[in-house]
Amino acid sequence: MSSVTAARTDIWHCRACGGQADLAPLAAEVGLVRAAVLGAGGFALGSAGVQDELAGLLTACECGGTFAPGAGEPGAPRLQRPAPAGERFRELAAAGWEALCSSPDPRLAGLVEVWRARALRALGRESELTADQQLELRLEDRMVGLLDDRERALAAGDPDSAETAHARYVELASTYARRFIGGSRPG
Repeated sequence: MSSVTAARTDIWHCRACGGQADLAPLAAEVGLVRAAVLGAGGFALGSAGVQDELAGLLTACECGGTFAPGAGEPGAPRLQRPAPAGERFRELAAAGWEALCSSPDPRLAGLVEVWRARALRALGRESELTADQQLELRLEDRMVGLLDDRERALAAGDPDSAETAHARYVELASTYARRFIGGSRPG
């Protein structure tokens, strides 16, 4: 998947309520900020090294608080889903996209291909998305939503609903994998 992964986490927390957020599903958006701030040389995933810049770009928590890196208080719920937003994010996304696209590093060329749909959306260039890229983004967003549904159900002590959300996630992830992973990418 282009940026949705359960294998890696990038945990942040709300300074006001302690609610946790995993920025790993926003790897492309965070990566664009990273490339803008630190350049493409030695590129790595995650928010480490750009936390200060990124913190000012994230949407507010449901409680109105701001997010900071790290897990915060033990046992805090992990149900928040902030996202980078605003004109400053769009400016950084454009600079980061340019840095990634112009890099001679073959690893980054592959990343550019995988992140293209998310980058175009971050840049406000949705009109350039192909039908397949639009579908890719919808499926990714729905998979993240199902992971959130599963986590909420587990937190509420409802294993049946958690299992249902997980089963739907697996079904959707299989569809996604058949369509977008392996071989050449459409669009």
